[in-house]
Amino acid sequence: MDFKRIQIIFIITFIFLNTFLIFTYFDKNESYYTSSSNQEIDFIEEMENENINLPDFSEAENKVPYVQAETNNLLEDNVAQLKNLSGTVEKDGSLYSSLLSNPLTLSEDLEIVEEDIELLNKFVLSDQVLYGKEYQYFSYNSSDQKIKYTQIANNIPIADGTSEIVFHLNDKRQVISYDQTFAGPVTVQGESRNLITDKNAVEILYQNDEIPASATVKKPVLTYSKTLLLQKLSMYAPVWYIEVTNSGTIEYKRVDALSGSIIRANISEDSTAEEAAVEESINAN
Repeated sequence: MDFKRIQIIFIITFIFLNTFLIFTYFDKNESYYTSSSNQEIDFIEEMENENINLPDFSEAENKVPYVQAETNNLLEDNVAQLKNLSGTVEKDGSLYSSLLSNPLTLSEDLEIVEEDIELLNKFVLSDQVLYGKEYQYFSYNSSDQKIKYTQIANNIPIADGTSEIVFHLNDKRQVISYDQTFAGPVTVQGESRNLITDKNAVEILYQNDEIPASATVKKPVLTYSKTLLLQKLSMYAPVWYIEVTNSGTIEYKRVDALSGSIIRANISEDSTAEEAAVEESINAN
């Protein structure tokens, strides 16, 4: 018997067996990772399966800084400059409410059209509104007949109610009054920070049962919202503002564009220790 020949056959067989086992091992691992990857939940697909109407999302990556506004009484101090109006200022000077002596008649369209915006823009920039050049048209809510203008800070609207003009309509589509809040001059604080995308914000709302089946989601708008109110200043952070309509009811959702947390309430006045913590955080970036 040729033992050397048998030895060579065993060695070749061993090599082929090891090669087969190695390829089998890697093939199984590849299948595992592919399977794991496919198990990632596609929330957009899930929402579409629940007949949720979604907007076109942006591919852009945003970087936005905080902004800061110093506490002021600008509305109260300058209300005497307004003409042809009958209005009052809240005791703390934060809100001015006015009745229009000559109501503004809008078009007969069910929605707000360009013609209406032009009419309102002219009024906002007139001597009947304080600091009107700081505001731009933001939204119209047909359910409560209100048109909202918001202050623009760092090219982004402040949409948390602390710096806006809200026009009230009657059943004849006439603007009969408005309420105004004003944050005052704002300044950028710290470096710009990376934000989550508008798509991420909608997915977060869906994961937290904030978007029901068959709802309609409008394209998210990047806004500023007050995150810290102190005696001498207010700090505003970037927030995704998302309109969700369900069975004719409109709800406005807000998602922190930095942390991804859902904002359900406005922040109240806090201590100077918190102010120092925020400033430290901003300066660190």
